[in-house]
Order: sequence, then structure tokens, then C-alpha cells
Amino acid sequence: MLTATLFAVAGTFGIGMIIGLVVLMTAEEALLAVAKSAARDVGGSFWAGLLTQLLAVPALVVLLIACAVTLIGILAIPVAALAWALALSGAVTLGVLAVAMVIGRAVAGRGTGATERSAALRGLTVGLVALSLVWFGAALASQVPVFGAVARLVALAFSWAVATVGLGAVVKSRIGVSRLSVQFGRFGGDRFSGYTAKWGASRTTGVNEVQVPVSWQTPTPVQGVVAAPRPRTDGQAGPTGL
Repeated sequence: MLTATLFAVAGTFGIGMIIGLVVLMTAEEALLAVAKSAARDVGGSFWAGLLTQLLAVPALVVLLIACAVTLIGILAIPVAALAWALALSGAVTLGVLAVAMVIGRAVAGRGTGATERSAALRGLTVGLVALSLVWFGAALASQVPVFGAVARLVALAFSWAVATVGLGAVVKSRIGVSRLSVQFGRFGGDRFSGYTAKWGASRTTGVNEVQVPVSWQTPTPVQGVVAAPRPRTDGQAGPTGL
């Protein structure tokens, strides 16, 4: 019994690592955005995840009722239910991986001279190991009747809290949309102001200023202004008028 439980925990850790690597390679920005959201506000993420859990089943009921209004919608009820289940499970998985990364960063740090992806992989690995150790301890404590039951309840409550915080972080971060809005805000403000500063001062000559003529060209006199003399090649001064 103990061996089967330990193998189950090890298998769960292996599956979590595989999914984490896939998410890290395909959706690194979204994972980092959710992790930052969870790290900034753990309490807010927890309450947002709890509210999402409470509204998950009513949302499914409303979705199914909306599909049942028409005949085509009735046929689409299985697809809608499957899409709802996949969306919820995907959000929970992404949230758990993000919280595991936060825990791993808190335990092991970022590492000196590491790139962003290698630091994220290190934090994810250490975090998943920390989550697995909770269940390893509960499995080892299961031999004691009362203490084993308490250890399982603690491990279950801890895992539920991690999943709740992760789900709330996914909802709060809107899977990276807030990060993109910050980038667009910078693009609309600082970057365009830089372009304005670069191209805004293209004209340096005032409206009433007279540009100096080039070479030997003689400007036309206006309001008594004497024309500039034409240069001579023999060293003598030219005429003062046209």
C-alpha cells in the first residue's frame, strides 16, 4: 500500500514536470505573468480563486441552459460541457505550475548568472519537488492511524490552497493580458514621445529668418537690401549692384 502510494506521488511529479516543460516552452510569457500575479498578491489571488470555484458550477448550468434554447444548441451541449471542463482544468493546471514556480523561487532563489528561462525551470522543478514532498510525508505518515489521517488532511488542504491561489492568479492576470496592456501603454507613451523628440525639431529656421545664399548666387534685392557681390576669380571686387 505504501509503495503504491509513493509510486503514485512520483508519477504525479513526473507528469507535472512534463506538463511544466511543455507549458514553459510554448506559453512561457503566460506562465510568468500568472506567477508574478500570484507572488504580488497571494491573498487576493486566493479569494479570486475561491470565488471562481463557487461560480464554476453555476456558470456551467447557465451555459447548458443557453445551449438548450435552440435545437442546434442542444446538439452542442456535450461540446460546451467538454470545453468548460478543459478550460477549468487548464486554468487550474497553469495556476498550480505558476504557484510551484513561486515556491521554488522562494526556496532556491533565482540563481546567479541564469537566464530567465533557466531560472523559471529551476523554480518550477524545486516547487514541484516541494509539493511532492508534502504528499510523500503524508504517505509515510499513513502507517500511524491518527497521525496519518491528519497528515493526509494537511496535504489535501495545502494542495487545495495552492490550486485556489493559482486559479485566482490566472483569473487576475487574465493569462497575460494585463502584461500586454502595460506594454501597449508604454508603446503609446514613452516610445511615441521618443519618436516625437527625434522628428519634432526638423525645422530649425524661423519664419522671418533669411537663409544665407550658397556659392555665388546673387539674391534679388527686396526693400532696399543691397545685393551681395559676386566673387571674382581675378581677385578684384565685383560691382555693388546688378
